[in-house]
Amino acid sequence: MDIFKLLERLEIEEEKRPLPATAYKLYVMLVIKANKLYWDGPLYFSHRRLAAIVGVSRNALSSAVQELVNRNLITYKKGKKDHSVSKFWFPDLPDKKHITGSKNEPDSEPDVEPDTEPVREPVPEPDREPIYKTKHKQKQNNNIYNVAIEILDYLNEKANKKFKPTKGNLKYINARLKEKYQKEDFFKVIDLKVKQWINDPKMKQYLRPSTLFNSEKFDSYLNESFEKEEKEENYYIEYPFGR
Repeated sequence: MDIFKLLERLEIEEEKRPLPATAYKLYVMLVIKANKLYWDGPLYFSHRRLAAIVGVSRNALSSAVQELVNRNLITYKKGKKDHSVSKFWFPDLPDKKHITGSKNEPDSEPDVEPDTEPVREPVPEPDREPIYKTKHKQKQNNNIYNVAIEILDYLNEKANKKFKPTKGNLKYINARLKEKYQKEDFFKVIDLKVKQWINDPKMKQYLRPSTLFNSEKFDSYLNESFEKEEKEENYYIEYPFGR
């Protein structure tokens, strides 16, 4: 399964009508969890645990789940009891566990930390797309996606932006990562341009992925950051105590 197809579906729904913030966060979290497990779904969570992971109340979580179901972004089967786990997955994706009867469904979850997930070996998927034909390729794309999210979060923090992990925003980061640039290179470019543009009413609008990370500008911005670092180092060597 290509993770970006699910994010693209989310982007399409956003264009139709923006999702509530909690529903958006829940969907992205479920996609990331499924991707980490190599799409060996469905996913099972109790509402208590899922609310803790997302960082909302159970009532807010229930509203978010219903919103995603109504928008056909996820499938959902509620547990039989309040403390039991519920089943979450995505439309059109195979249910690889084939758990359909109550005898096979887990009734409850162990009390574990919200960010703890059981370690499970990836299960081969015959009908995967070419990008996921091998375990190595799967891990490589997982790593690229996780680093891309980290870079986008860094940009949002430094530039006071709220860019979402949509296909349109991530494609520029992914392309540069595949060209073997490191995340530290992105941080250098972000730091440089935020310092130069954040207080410039005309230029601060360009603190965005499509400008900072596009193929024509990124390398020149990165070299500019290296030149600036070199000048600062030479200055301190020549004037260690200032002028």
